[in-house]
Amino acid sequence: MFTRTIGEIADKRPFSVPSDASLADVAQAMLSKRRGCVLVRENEAVAGMVTEHSLLKCLLEVPAAEARASRAMLTPAPGLAAAGAVPQACRMLVEKQVKHLAVHDTAGLLIGVVSDMDLAAAVSLDFMMENTTCQTLMSKSVLAGPPEMSARAVAQALIERRMGCMLTVLEGRPTGIVTEWDLAVTTLSNGDGLDVPVAGLLTSPVTCVPQTGMVYKVILHLRQKGIRHAPVVDESGRIQGILTFSDILRRAAAFV
Repeated sequence: MFTRTIGEIADKRPFSVPSDASLADVAQAMLSKRRGCVLVRENEAVAGMVTEHSLLKCLLEVPAAEARASRAMLTPAPGLAAAGAVPQACRMLVEKQVKHLAVHDTAGLLIGVVSDMDLAAAVSLDFMMENTTCQTLMSKSVLAGPPEMSARAVAQALIERRMGCMLTVLEGRPTGIVTEWDLAVTTLSNGDGLDVPVAGLLTSPVTCVPQTGMVYKVILHLRQKGIRHAPVVDESGRIQGILTFSDILRRAAAFV
């Protein structure tokens, strides 16, 4: 981890949309590319970045039909020079509470995007050397609610609490999960909006990890599945906490 730069691990094919693109077009671009962010262009220059979080926040503030990519974007896009070290990028993501960084060359030109998932993969070897377990890094604060809640109510709860997902739980065991991606990208792509029961957006069964599981193995497992949130359970399957890439990068940022 200590010798790698973010330029080495960045996605060199970032996807972009024009600033006047509709939010539905932004969501469709994210869905088709299976990416949590898209860059926003104005006169062929990068003006900002739309993430699943900024998209969801925008949906709560204005009707989707009235907003454009320029309304939902983070501007300027949070970024770092390609020569920046992985721990530096981890710290920036944690401090700015974002999941993606634009990557620039020495001339300031954008050459790619790096995500929390990319960075977690880059630090997995360090966690293997430390023998770090899930219960060491997991957050014990878990948001749970009934499937009858509206998607809008769940979205508001996630934004207010700075959380990325909500669980449904039965007898202490996770039965479903809904994420910012589901609430922003999936609802817009389907044309449903946020005024629907969250039950139709839940993923079930839920991918859980054992509290004694090794973090480096979990990183690889989550990355293969393309998910960012994993409930941590005990031997009986009862929830003990939740592990996200943000938790992992918070620890990685402290390595040096």
